[in-house]
Amino acid sequence: MGVHNWSSFKKSYTKSAAKYFLPYAEKYEEKFRNLHPQLVMSNIRMLLKTWLSIAFFTTFLAYTISFVVVVLTGILLGTDIVLLLFFVILLPVIFSAFVFIGFYIYPMQRKNRIKKNIETNLPFALTHMSALASSGLSPEHVFEMLTGFSEYGEISNYSRLVVRNMKAFGMSSSEAIKSVADRTPSSNFRLVLSGIQTTIEKGGNLIQYLGELSEKAIVDYKIKRDMYLKTLETYADLYTTILVAAPLMFLVVLGIMGMIGGDIFGFSVDQLMFLVTWVLLPALNILFLAFVEITYPGL
Repeated sequence: MGVHNWSSFKKSYTKSAAKYFLPYAEKYEEKFRNLHPQLVMSNIRMLLKTWLSIAFFTTFLAYTISFVVVVLTGILLGTDIVLLLFFVILLPVIFSAFVFIGFYIYPMQRKNRIKKNIETNLPFALTHMSALASSGLSPEHVFEMLTGFSEYGEISNYSRLVVRNMKAFGMSSSEAIKSVADRTPSSNFRLVLSGIQTTIEKGGNLIQYLGELSEKAIVDYKIKRDMYLKTLETYADLYTTILVAAPLMFLVVLGIMGMIGGDIFGFSVDQLMFLVTWVLLPALNILFLAFVEITYPGL
């Protein structure tokens, strides 16, 4: 699907969702008020009631489609009527609930991803901003220069918003920076932007301010990186013990028991070895990788 087709589909989908579910979204909007700042800081440019309309509409479609699929599958497989009724009542509700929960937590996940990206690139972006300011560029041109460096990720996108606020909306540099600072999910980046705004308004030394910030940010980055490397060493030891040595020992014990014979908790040795090798170990490895990703501080 091309970019144009995808954009047209999103517009049509949003229009359909608003047509059928906007009244319900407006009715329950206040109950989901805590979702509004998440939408703002995750750069989802959409009103809360519009987002809720899409969530309700998609949940309804998920329930309807899953209901039809479960009924048809049960009929084709000749499922017992009582069991089929149980699945028809339970599975569509569970599936649609997961869909709605996905809409609820997606802005938070997106916000955290943006925050982590900013925290990762901020020390290097500050160093670049300090160098640009030292060369005599105005704050407006500093942000404009940053938009051309995709290496800075979300910082480049927020710099683009600053430039847009000034050129398209006619804001002053101070107003444009404040507007973007209010939208960023990173408290550190917000402090940087607020500091630049204050320095501009008070006529302070922007070169000195950015220079001190960049030096501090690099030092903090090195400290965080060293601390995280030590944490990773602990994770590596745990991984070796729990997910390498322990399963090997367990499989050896199972092999010995296989020669002796007998069942364990109603499972044969072959069944247990299959479950450990192809179910338990992959699941534990995926959980471990997810844990490492979640605890990654953004370096």
